[in-house]
Amino acid sequence: MTAFEDKLNKYVDRSYRFIPDTIDLSKTVVHALDIQNLCLDPKGADYIESVGGAPSGQESLGPAKRILELAREKGMKVIWSLWGMHPEGADLGIWGLKYPSWNEPDSPFNHGTWNGALVDGFEPQKGEPVFQKHRNSSFYGTAFNEYLMQDRAEYLVIIGSSTANCVPTTARDGFDRGYKVIVVADAGTAIPINTHGRNPEFDHETPEGYGQYWESLRNIQAQYADVMSSDEFAALVERSSAAQTKSGEQLTSATR
Repeated sequence: MTAFEDKLNKYVDRSYRFIPDTIDLSKTVVHALDIQNLCLDPKGADYIESVGGAPSGQESLGPAKRILELAREKGMKVIWSLWGMHPEGADLGIWGLKYPSWNEPDSPFNHGTWNGALVDGFEPQKGEPVFQKHRNSSFYGTAFNEYLMQDRAEYLVIIGSSTANCVPTTARDGFDRGYKVIVVADAGTAIPINTHGRNPEFDHETPEGYGQYWESLRNIQAQYADVMSSDEFAALVERSSAAQTKSGEQLTSATR
């Protein structure tokens, strides 16, 4: 068991699980959600530092890349999303009231900016759809559900950030549509309110196990997904692949 899994078991009650010991990889889609410079590159305008023992933006990239490579190796579909606003504010809506600075034409939260681009080294391959979105959920105002239906998806695996914003809204919407959702915890992280918790005058760093990242994972696990580490998900994939290979061999033997 890794150090991250130790923390996951310590801070997230994972008693209630619904993902079986093996899954059908041909009906599994990995959603690379918003793996963008904005939050995950150290030069990003809203870069996420490690708070409360959560991964930093940069630390989340290794597990995310591992899951992408595994998905391609094992024949799982991959679908990408990019979060951001129209450069002219056409789709800003109520965001503009909550965050007035997003109305600026040079806002780093706009599509088409360096901040809005995928992190270096994360490149969609042929046949991997990429869509833009302007709200937290990948299902809102996009063709995401149509992609999943086209792929006959049963399992939706989410990697990327932010664990307290776009990940839980997408997981909830997926669960409500009948998908069996898995959130890979160390392949994402969450934007902290500040490094000292909710109170800016709090004179201590956020203790390990607290903060938006852990609170969101606890809620995700309790309500609408199974939360796993990248190691746990990789082990699930290997078991599933072995089971499908064995089943295929038995079928071939039976037809001889």
